[in-house]
Amino acid sequence: MFSGRLHNIWHSATFRLGIRFMALFAVSFLIVGALIYWQTETLMERELRGLIDAEIAEMQDFYNRFGADRVASEIEERLVEDPFWVSFMLDSECRPIAGNSEWMGRGHRPFDLCQNVDDEGWVFFEVDVEQIQAGSSGSAYDDDIFGRLIPMSEEHDIIVGRMAGNLEDALNIMFDALMYGLLVTLGLAFIGSVTMARSVTNRLETMNRISRQIRRGDLSRRMPSSKGGDEFDRLGGNLNEMLDQIETLMVGVRDVSNAIAHDLRTPLTRLRNHLEQLQEDASDPEMRGKIEATLGEADSLLQTFSSLLRIAQIEAGNRRREFGVVELNDLIDDVVELYEPLAAEKNVHLTAATKGNINASGDRDLLFQAISNIVDNAIKYTPPDGSVAIELESTPTGVRIDVVDSGSGIPESEKERVFERFYRLEKHRGSFGSGLGLSLVSAVVSLHGGTISLLNGDPGLRVRMQLPMT
Repeated sequence: MFSGRLHNIWHSATFRLGIRFMALFAVSFLIVGALIYWQTETLMERELRGLIDAEIAEMQDFYNRFGADRVASEIEERLVEDPFWVSFMLDSECRPIAGNSEWMGRGHRPFDLCQNVDDEGWVFFEVDVEQIQAGSSGSAYDDDIFGRLIPMSEEHDIIVGRMAGNLEDALNIMFDALMYGLLVTLGLAFIGSVTMARSVTNRLETMNRISRQIRRGDLSRRMPSSKGGDEFDRLGGNLNEMLDQIETLMVGVRDVSNAIAHDLRTPLTRLRNHLEQLQEDASDPEMRGKIEATLGEADSLLQTFSSLLRIAQIEAGNRRREFGVVELNDLIDDVVELYEPLAAEKNVHLTAATKGNINASGDRDLLFQAISNIVDNAIKYTPPDGSVAIELESTPTGVRIDVVDSGSGIPESEKERVFERFYRLEKHRGSFGSGLGLSLVSAVVSLHGGTISLLNGDPGLRVRMQLPMT
């Protein structure tokens, strides 16, 4: 049951719509996050550049006022106070005069920096640093330096830089926060999509279940409504109004049909009794033969009206109180025993195949009549030397009863209509019958909560009844 509900949620339009919105929100989140990341990086880099420019301006002023030697001393003093401050004083050949150039990473020299600066003098390089905490040295580590090379005069250049580790750390923290935020957002959006889809799917499944019950003939069922008055309630209200009108029309037609059948059966019975009396009193053989033919027509009419009343009784559901456990193997054997003489008379081979002892809940007499009607039709429309087989099998969803013949079958365009009252195939209109046999079968199957379908028998027709398990 859980897997079925999960399947319904996963394939629901609401869930797919929620997933689309989740994907759209994720893309929007990534775009906004990328913009925030880029703006933050730009702002922090701008502040770092501004700090470096201020320090360079200060060193330039100091150089102009006191000269190169004093600047070199100032750099060494600053390095003692702030070991993480980066500054090199270079000569005209880009050789270090003062500063912490020994921190430069492997494979890098001050001369390399002079060759790699951009048009504005900015350069990015790596240094090997010994981590200093509370005056004690620790393990070595690498850090990136964001610096700028500015000529102080024709003889001297200076590089002032700042470690970009803090900038990178801040950007990494921001990146991690954005990724975690995206994961949390996607998780909450997914949970929201599942919850919303489950709520909508449950309401739709309730409506689908009631629709199936209505389709099986229970016109008294109605769509549920909540106190919210939302679009589902409005849809359910419209459907209920439509069902009220359909039920009124169906009940009216059924009542008229049943009333006609009931009211005409009594005078027809009296007419038949009078014909029997006339047949007994008639001395002319020709007259007796005509009366006999009229009695046959009267019996056919009475059988038709009896079938109509029986269908009405079945559709009303009055026979449900007769339900019990039906041993279908014995029932199939009784049907075969009943129709074996008729099949032998038409030279039709009638067989039954059952797999195990299978039971179902229902009315034995009605199920017997339904299967008998199907077998009777199969034998009637199967040519000589043909075959009719009854197959009984238990399935995971219930019980399946197939009646397969080798006749001419039914055209696809007429398979649905043969269950209508009085409907007959054009090629069979001249044969004996009222066109109510399959209507009665359909009513019996619906009463038992099952389904009936007409399939191709290759050749012939396969009539399949599916009933729920006991």
